[in-house]
Amino acid sequence: MQDLYAETVSAINFNNGMVRLLLVDQDPAALAEKGADAGEVKPRLKQQLIMPLPGFLYMLSVIRGLMEEPKMQQIIEKYIELGLINRKPDDADGPA
Repeated sequence: MQDLYAETVSAINFNNGMVRLLLVDQDPAALAEKGADAGEVKPRLKQQLIMPLPGFLYMLSVIRGLMEEPKMQQIIEKYIELGLINRKPDDADGPA
């Protein structure tokens, strides 16, 4: 099995029964430049994950189950307290 690391998903597209998740990360070459600010480095397209709609919907149910676990909720609350993530993903005014 091959592992793949991505910072986040930049877009999700649906066409002809297939879901495409565009995975991005920060370009290490850009981060290595003198004076580079990690917050200003543009994400680069890393890879795309292509799934049929039934597989994508099943993945969503797995994620939903994970999000309901008490341990995951505790970790998320800790990240929010530390300012590492926002309470709501669309909260542009809070910390990133």
